[in-house]
Amino acid sequence: MMNHRYPFMRKEYVRARIRKLIVQSFIASLIAWILTNVPVADIAPRTWFAFVQVPLIVFLLLCYIGKLLIDTFFYNRYQP
Repeated sequence: MMNHRYPFMRKEYVRARIRKLIVQSFIASLIAWILTNVPVADIAPRTWFAFVQVPLIVFLLLCYIGKLLIDTFFYNRYQP
């Protein structure tokens, strides 16, 4: 086994970070799917809520997954 100066370069550490990324992305996608499919009170199909609900949930999901990717690949890299 190679002796690395930085722990973030070890294969075990990278695998654990990738595994955590996949699990958190799956949970976020599951929550977004539930929020888009949960029955809401009787709302007319042509109201603003019907046009805003799904795009808002998708936008928040993409922002969260982007944050997870940045945290996964760049968080520990720049510590002294």
